[in-house]
Amino acid sequence: MSIYGIVIALFKDVPDVEGDKINGINSFALQFGQKKVFWISIWLLEMAFGVAIIIGLSSTRIWIRSIMVIGHSILGFILWTNANLVDLKSNEAIESFYLFIWKLYYVEYLFAPMLRF
Repeated sequence: MSIYGIVIALFKDVPDVEGDKINGINSFALQFGQKKVFWISIWLLEMAFGVAIIIGLSSTRIWIRSIMVIGHSILGFILWTNANLVDLKSNEAIESFYLFIWKLYYVEYLFAPMLRF
């Protein structure tokens, strides 16, 4: 869950690079570029899903293993598919994707009780 906090903190500035530049805010998106920060955020989430799958595979309970592996595989696929559809030149598209990341964050809370062995 803490990875989501990092991603949300990084990603929130991606659509507002112009505003950061005007106001003198030295954000990661301004320093490294929108595209790079966008894809760093995606890779961080995909790695978190991979770790969740590994944790799920280590469970002794088959139903927890199934839910964690299948659920996070689906979330990872949906994230990757939607990320590749985002027009990085459109702030509206980036903002919409930012809200999508929040939805994934909320869905992750459904999996949190499964993190027991």
